[in-house]
Amino acid sequence: MLIDSLSLLFAFTSFISWYEALLVATALGILVYYLTPEPSPEWEERTPATLYFYLQWSWLGYLRLKDAFYPFFLLYNAVLFLIDYRIDQGNFTVASWVTIHIIMAIPLIYWTGAVWRCSDKSSSRLWAAIARTLTVAAYFDLLLRWVIYQYYPNIMFNCQEMIIHWGDC
Repeated sequence: MLIDSLSLLFAFTSFISWYEALLVATALGILVYYLTPEPSPEWEERTPATLYFYLQWSWLGYLRLKDAFYPFFLLYNAVLFLIDYRIDQGNFTVASWVTIHIIMAIPLIYWTGAVWRCSDKSSSRLWAAIARTLTVAAYFDLLLRWVIYQYYPNIMFNCQEMIIHWGDC
């Protein structure tokens, strides 16, 4: 998350510079830290028996933060790396790349709610704020990928894919 999109924008455009990105990330981190509650001292730890209960309990905030955060974080980043790798290799179309981003936006909303609700069950306020900041950073990554798609497609897509999608290179 943010690795491909930011590095491409830094290297090939003047859309955003590294210090502007650092300033936004710092401001976002501070804001999220102050909005994050202190961890609850007492809560009943639950172990879901099925995937259905895992999804339900993470959405309702019954699980530990790490149990709600890490599985989707790893899955989301793996999908982003896979689609960027496939578009770089030339065996993925622009339309497929956009479709996968739309498909991944729906679970991102779920993941944000789960992390927000489970953040009071973390070991410290700092880790809860980091998890919340990373979920918000996923939205910024989607925004930057949309900027690349809309305004700078030539830095990510090859000419053949651009001709198929837009009609010109």
